[in-house]
Amino acid sequence: MSGYGGRPPGWEDPYGGYGGYGGTPGWDDPGAYGPQGPPYGQQGYPYGPPGVPHARPSNGSTIAALVCNCVVAVLCCNIVAIPGIITGALALGRVNTDPASARRLTIWSWSLFAASILIGIILAVVYFAIIATSDPGYTSSGGV
Repeated sequence: MSGYGGRPPGWEDPYGGYGGYGGTPGWDDPGAYGPQGPPYGQQGYPYGPPGVPHARPSNGSTIAALVCNCVVAVLCCNIVAIPGIITGALALGRVNTDPASARRLTIWSWSLFAASILIGIILAVVYFAIIATSDPGYTSSGGV
């Protein structure tokens, strides 16, 4: 089949006829829009040409969010990364069955990752501020 017009080789129209606005057999029903024809902008293929496969949902962002949350949980011992790991794993399981839910869970996983990084930065700043303002003459040996 070359281009968007014509019939694929060896293909017979199961519904019969060649009518329609796009010239594709059996896909466009001229009586579906009434005597005035289709609305402006809907001429041709209303749902795309036949035989074009849909793109499979990608899980690259979900895997990246899951890995980043795992790294933060291991390196920083941050409790906020654990829900990020859970939402990332749930999203990975739903990529093929429920893409909309998987997308929302992936966004939540990335948000929890960002929150855990932010909490880690705040804790590091507070830790270094406490060290910088501590008394340099203090010793823990108890002697004079």
